[in-house]
Amino acid sequence: MCYLMSNSNARSALRPERPLLVAAVLLTALVTAWLFVPTMVGHIAAMNVGSVDVTTSGATVTDGGQHLTTTLTIHNPTRRDIVFYSGLIHVYDGETQLTDGTTTPFGETTVPAKETVTLQVEIGLDPDRTARAKRAIRSDSATFSGNLRGRIGEKGIHVSVNTGGSER
Repeated sequence: MCYLMSNSNARSALRPERPLLVAAVLLTALVTAWLFVPTMVGHIAAMNVGSVDVTTSGATVTDGGQHLTTTLTIHNPTRRDIVFYSGLIHVYDGETQLTDGTTTPFGETTVPAKETVTLQVEIGLDPDRTARAKRAIRSDSATFSGNLRGRIGEKGIHVSVNTGGSER
């Protein structure tokens, strides 16, 4: 047996009796998707911030022993840009902290999605440990530990910096 749709049923499916209601439902669905997708992508990127990789290279003592300057290479594998604005990075020689423990300031730096950026930072040294910092750098025994502070969209994040030895 074959059932055919009458012309009146086909016409009502193509031209609903309440076009305003249909339009309102479609508009609500579109606005919801428009708001939800970027929020969800940002949330997923923030959840995956642990996959951001930070390495250090080229450490030197500068400013007459006041700072240790190093280059951070930051790889962002997420789907959203990350903006970094400061850090708290410590340098150690064995168990001895060589830095002064203060915030590591730098200009706001954007690491685009799926890209890598290098950033030179100056970390304050403990004035009593300048000679030891120079020796640690020459012998390649200096290790870095701490985090970078930033944001993905409006969500604040912290990215670990642990290089050259065991995590602290």
